Amino acid sequence: MNINKEQIDELNVVISLEISEKDYDSQVKEVLRDYRRKASMPGFRPGKVPEGLVRKLYGKAVLIDELNKLVSESLQNYIKDQQLSLLGDPLPNVKNNDVEWEIGNNFTFDFEVGLTPVVDFQLSKEEDRITMYQIPVEKDMVKKEVERYTARFGQFVETDAVVDFTERLEGNIVQLGDDGQPLPDGLSAEETSLMVSLIKEEEYKKPFENAKMGDEIVFNLSETFSNVWEIASILRKRAKEEVGDISGSLFRFIVTSVRRFSNAELNQDLFDKVFGEGAVVNIEEFEDRIEKHLAANFEGTCFNKFCRDVRKYLVEKVNPPLPEEYLRKWMLLINKDKGINEEIFEKEFPKYLQNMKWDLIVKAIARQHEINLDEQEIINFAKMTARQQLAMYGMDNPSEETLQHYAMNSLKDEKNVREIASQALERKIVKKVSEIVDLNMQEISMDDFNQMINASNNEEAKEVSNEEKVEEVLDSEEAGQAVEVKEEVVEEVRETEVAEINEGAEKVKKSRRKKNDV
Repeated sequence: MNINKEQIDELNVVISLEISEKDYDSQVKEVLRDYRRKASMPGFRPGKVPEGLVRKLYGKAVLIDELNKLVSESLQNYIKDQQLSLLGDPLPNVKNNDVEWEIGNNFTFDFEVGLTPVVDFQLSKEEDRITMYQIPVEKDMVKKEVERYTARFGQFVETDAVVDFTERLEGNIVQLGDDGQPLPDGLSAEETSLMVSLIKEEEYKKPFENAKMGDEIVFNLSETFSNVWEIASILRKRAKEEVGDISGSLFRFIVTSVRRFSNAELNQDLFDKVFGEGAVVNIEEFEDRIEKHLAANFEGTCFNKFCRDVRKYLVEKVNPPLPEEYLRKWMLLINKDKGINEEIFEKEFPKYLQNMKWDLIVKAIARQHEINLDEQEIINFAKMTARQQLAMYGMDNPSEETLQHYAMNSLKDEKNVREIASQALERKIVKKVSEIVDLNMQEISMDDFNQMINASNNEEAKEVSNEEKVEEVLDSEEAGQAVEVKEEVVEEVRETEVAEINEGAEKVKKSRRKKNDV
């Protein structure tokens, strides 16, 4: 076998494998002999099927299988021996489709290869300047956060009557008939509640004025509460479909209690609920912890912005070259069975090129400064992610055990491990960049920062509105399928010339045939 490499340009190569009969003859003959020994056909004793008939029935399929294995192994070994760093997988040249699959022929298989570019650059304080924003914690922010905590840990307490329509009424509700009596088989619910504040129209609030325990309020439920889910909740139904058409129906609500929401008091009980038992013991310490908590959140938010800015800056500065036409063909081939519209793909293709360039830059910085991740760093990042997610659900002070539990659960999935490790490495790289370049520290108000982020997000949303429709192929587990030698030819042979193979022989054939991805 001869293997040749044609260097098209710096990043594009064509590898040709020239295969003669002697390269595959012995393997093909051995497989056919095995088929003959095990095949059973009408009119022939077991193991006595004529060699010519076995060759006719199985020859092409066996040839393709053996060539596929031979090409796969040879190409892999060549790439390894030549120390070629590939960006993607070898792609079979389209002219491979015209091969005459006959035993005795010589074959040539060409593969297009995209090479990883050499990325070498230096950063310095003299030539590189990137802005890092800082959001100061202001007193009114701390005050609002204190109010948020008192509201979050507040509760409804008994009161005498409805005063300002912010109250919650508890009681029993029943649907009435035209005679003003409970409707047989009508809708009803006991020990339910309704929020008077959800009533939008002033005229519909009137029946609830000064309502107190024991009052009977008759009202039109569908007009008073316009939201179907609110109505379903009052009637204690799990789905709005269970309510049906109640337009025009009157309901009677018998009040069993009136409750008003009361914020929690600023006392030790609240301090313990927010930061843990005994962590703070007075209002001053409580506000100080809140201020530090806000400062840490702002620092993290600003660092996320800095990460995006560093990425944009370095991709524009370094702009590593890529074999774009090869990558376009490779990605389209990888995604061809995923319903990817080519027009949408072309729209998203530039974004994937940017992702590839950033990945190359990250790896280059990691090599330059010998930056690696250990297992504990990955776990710590998973815990940080868990803390952020729990905070979204109101858990601002989760225990170490809780964080460890969520982190380790997320790391059970191999895909999650790769994603978390990638993000952790990226943040570590950005921190290193912050030490090397000149930082333009800029203080900014929270409102101005949010406006800047929203404007940036809106612009990105316009550019990547169809992002979810395109699969990320840089880490595709199916990439190897791109270089398999004309597998559909095997299926065609099986459907035509091998139609008469009996079940026993077919099982032997299937056990021999395997998909070998290069």
